[in-house]
Amino acid sequence: MKIFTKRVSNTYAVLFTICILSLFSCSKKNPDVIVQGQAKIKVINAVQTEFKQDVFIDNEKLTTTSLAFGETSDYVKIPSGSRNLTYVGSNNLNTDANLNFTPSLTYSTFLVSDRNGNREIVNYEDNLSISDMTTAKIRLINLTPYFTTGINVTVQAGAQFVNGLLFKEASNYFALDAGAALRYNVVGSGSVKSIAATDLLPGKIYTIWFSGLSASTVEAHLIEDN
Repeated sequence: MKIFTKRVSNTYAVLFTICILSLFSCSKKNPDVIVQGQAKIKVINAVQTEFKQDVFIDNEKLTTTSLAFGETSDYVKIPSGSRNLTYVGSNNLNTDANLNFTPSLTYSTFLVSDRNGNREIVNYEDNLSISDMTTAKIRLINLTPYFTTGINVTVQAGAQFVNGLLFKEASNYFALDAGAALRYNVVGSGSVKSIAATDLLPGKIYTIWFSGLSASTVEAHLIEDN
C-alpha cells in the first residue's frame, strides 16, 4: 500500500511538471500574449483641401463627428497590435493604412497629402510623461509639403528649437520656459509668425504641427495632449 501511494505521487509530480512546461512553452510561442492590451490614439485631418473625414478602425467607426481640416479627435482606446485605419471623406474617397500599435502607448495619427494631392496616413508616438510642471513640453511636426527648405522654429529672442524641419518630420520634445513665445518661418522667407507665450502653459504637453500653401500662409496648429 505504501509502495502504491509513492508511485501515484511520483506520477502526479511528473504530470504537473509537464503541464507547467507546456504552458510556459505555449506562452513564449503565442504572439498574442505579447500584443494583448490597449493603446490610445487621436486622429487629425491635416489636409487643407480635403473634405470632412470620418475615421474607422477595422471597419468600426472611431470618430463621433466628422473632422474638418485642422480638427482633432479626443484620445480613444483601441486594441493594440496590427490595425487597419481608414479615413473616409464626405466625397466618399478613402485613405487607409495598416498600422501597428504597442500596448499602453499613445499615438497621434494624421491624414496628410503630398504636393500632387496623394493622401496618406502618418502615425507618431506621443510621450505624455511630464516631470517639470514649471515648463511646457512641446513637439513640432511639419505637415505641409510645399516648402523644400523646411521650417525653422525658435524661442522668441532665444535659441533655435529646430532648423529646416522637413515634410512629415517630427522634432524631439523640448521644455519651454514659462513666459516664452515661439517664432516660426519657412527657411529663407522673411515672413515670420509667432505663437504667444499665453498659448503655451507650464505643465502642459503640446503637439504643434504646421500647414500652409505658401510662406505667408504657413500656420501653426496647437494640440494639447494632456
